[in-house]
Amino acid sequence: MTDEATTHATGTVEWFDAERGVGLISSDDGAAPCAVHAGTLRACGVASLAAGDRVRFQVRTEGGKRTATDLALLPAVQRWENEGGAVNPGA
Repeated sequence: MTDEATTHATGTVEWFDAERGVGLISSDDGAAPCAVHAGTLRACGVASLAAGDRVRFQVRTEGGKRTATDLALLPAVQRWENEGGAVNPGA
């Protein structure tokens, strides 16, 4: 039996080092950050990540380590709306 689990999340890229092919994503739910690997980006058709990018992803937890899989960049308009930009446009 394995201790693997998968959940869905959104979050923000803290950093991504293209040379090393690894980075870190903070989950919006306040859970521990997730590692993200260049192989995941390639598999998902994402060219690269930059600090501050908003992403939707699955969290794979295995052996106590959290890894981002099935990752997609959130469009800028969706990010703006999710962060309350459309709530009070005249305020």
